[in-house]
Parts: sequence; structure tokens; C-alpha cells
Amino acid sequence: MGIRENKIETYLSDEVKRVFGGETRKWVSPGHDGVHDQIVFIPGLPAIFVEVKVTDGELSPVQEREHKRLKKIKTTSIFMTVYGHKGVDSLIESLTYRLGIDQCMNRCNRKNQSNDVVIINIQ
Repeated sequence: MGIRENKIETYLSDEVKRVFGGETRKWVSPGHDGVHDQIVFIPGLPAIFVEVKVTDGELSPVQEREHKRLKKIKTTSIFMTVYGHKGVDSLIESLTYRLGIDQCMNRCNRKNQSNDVVIINIQ
């Protein structure tokens, strides 16, 4: 059995706090199936809604439908799906770049031991 999504969610939370001093919250929306897993709050950025998947995970049809519905609202929020630990790493690096800070030095020098495929969808 591979890594579970909750382990990747914990990794996301830990990295957001470590790199940006930000916070994450598990998102549960009664009556609205398919919402993103986590809401990420980072100083200087709009809310980031993140769907977390294992490396070979796929969005369910209800998730695809709900994600498209939320994106159509045209808010300043960011919606994305990350796959595995490498997807989280790519997200952190792109947000670091977006904020114009270079706090990823330790991340860039760290060897990633996993074989995760990096797929990141930022919209």
C-alpha cells in the first residue's frame, strides 16, 4: 500500500507553516461533496484551495464538477490540485517565487528520496 492522502496533507501543512508561517485548514462543507481538501492561508496571498491526491490519484467526477463550479465564481482565490510530496514541493516553490522571497534554499538542496510524479495544476 502506498502513501495515504492524509500524510500528504500533513506534509502540506508542515511546509506551509515552516516556509511561510502560514496555516492550513481541512475543508468540510456539509451538503457540498467534492470540495477541495485544504484551505491554505499565507500572508500576502489570497486563500488557496488545495485538492491533495496521492501520486497516481485521480479526481472523481463529483470533485471535477465542484472544482469547476468554484473556479467559475472568478474570485481572487487560487484553486489547485497537487499530487504527492513532489506536488507539494512544487507548490511551495511556486508560491515562494510568487511572493518574491527566497526561503526555499534548504528545499532546493534537500534530496527527495521518493519517486513521486510532479503534477501541479494552478489556476
